[in-house]
Amino acid sequence: MSSLWTNLLFLHGHISDPALARRLAEAPKPGPRPGGKRRRVPTVQANTHKAAPPAVLAQGGCA
Repeated sequence: MSSLWTNLLFLHGHISDPALARRLAEAPKPGPRPGGKRRRVPTVQANTHKAAPPAVLAQGGCA
């Protein structure tokens, strides 16, 4: 069978058509899952936001 969900459908009798069962059995297997950890890449906006002075308001109001 192709997945846990397909197995549960068979177990509970929701799939009773033999042709459908054959098609599900012949379905291609999913590829391998990627391994490793996610990497955080610092963005340019995060680096420049800290160093930039506050913007001047066009109306000259309070910030």
